[in-house]
Amino acid sequence: MYRSPGSGENRMSERPMVMVVEDDLEMNELECELLAAYGLGSLPAYTGTEALDLASRTPADAVLLDVMLPEMDGFETCQRLRQIFRNLPIVLVTALDSDDCRRRGFDAGANAYFAKPFNPDEIVGTLQRLLSENGNNGGGKIA
Repeated sequence: MYRSPGSGENRMSERPMVMVVEDDLEMNELECELLAAYGLGSLPAYTGTEALDLASRTPADAVLLDVMLPEMDGFETCQRLRQIFRNLPIVLVTALDSDDCRRRGFDAGANAYFAKPFNPDEIVGTLQRLLSENGNNGGGKIA
């Protein structure tokens, strides 16, 4: 369950956790390392199905989500996460750069959409802004 920032938890000492959903092992590791370099924690997932399972049992403050995933694409994963966690920041990162794909991403509930290759500072800056808008550096947890 998504817990709001005012849920009584002491969030000051915790670093925000971002679920990284990327099926390419190397890219997943790179994205996790990028987040760590900026003081953010990460929870890796490799499929949309795994992301939904992880979200149901492990706290996260935001999601960095690839679109081209096995089993369930990122658009459907985003839509399902958004149905469960209304205020969860979701950032799509994908090689798909068409206007139609961007529109599908935002229609699915994404807060932001970046095409690969992406600028790391822009991705992290967007995540930090979205987390801050949710009330703290973490913005609340899902799980």
